[in-house]
Amino acid sequence: MPLKQKNVYLAILNQGEINESLSKVINIMLEQDAYRIHLSYSSIKPISNNRNTIVQKFLAIPDCEYLMMIDSDIVPPPNIMRLIDFDKDIITPLMFTRQKGELLPLFLKRDKDGIYSVDDYLNKVGLQEIDATGTGCIIIKREVLEKVKKPFENIYDKDGIKTLGLDLSFCQKAKELGYKAWVHLDYVASHYYTYDLKDLYYITINKERAENELNNIKEYLKENHPNILAKTMDAIKDKQLIKSKL
Repeated sequence: MPLKQKNVYLAILNQGEINESLSKVINIMLEQDAYRIHLSYSSIKPISNNRNTIVQKFLAIPDCEYLMMIDSDIVPPPNIMRLIDFDKDIITPLMFTRQKGELLPLFLKRDKDGIYSVDDYLNKVGLQEIDATGTGCIIIKREVLEKVKKPFENIYDKDGIKTLGLDLSFCQKAKELGYKAWVHLDYVASHYYTYDLKDLYYITINKERAENELNNIKEYLKENHPNILAKTMDAIKDKQLIKSKL
């Protein structure tokens, strides 16, 4: 009996150069027999026009069940197509972005005032429902895009100040219609600026943990072994002095 393939419209949003690693992942995706992929590269501007045009092209193909969009600077894991098999309305891998110099995981909750912030995920695993996620690598079921009108648009207040970007406004519109967004924490995408934000984030987390552990040790020594603490701090200062002279 022949394998029943899932029909996927895969759009690569090309706003310049496509990351070399992404090209390799795309080739792996195309070789997976469980999915019939309609591949397109779209570079229309602005980005809202690009995404909404992609949606219309996707909807014009009646047998396409899922739309998958990947930005040219995002590199999903090679097994990213498996997220389709969870059959969720909206699903993404864990992704990272940088805003105002701050590194943010796109694992977002919305508070009672409508403000989105990063939700705690470090003690969670697997598939997790969230209020919003990013669109850099996103899989959307057909039904969602049939119901959500003008899915990708920036939202502005009465003074013309942007209050929601494309990704948050889309998730909010979908959620208001009863659809759910998910992030699978076992799937982590890379996001390249001049470096990989995923790697930078984990370096930051490990540095914070190390600093917390060091502070705990200092407090313990201060209370129980002040002499040892004094010798330890002197040794650290000597090491820093030597390093500064090299």
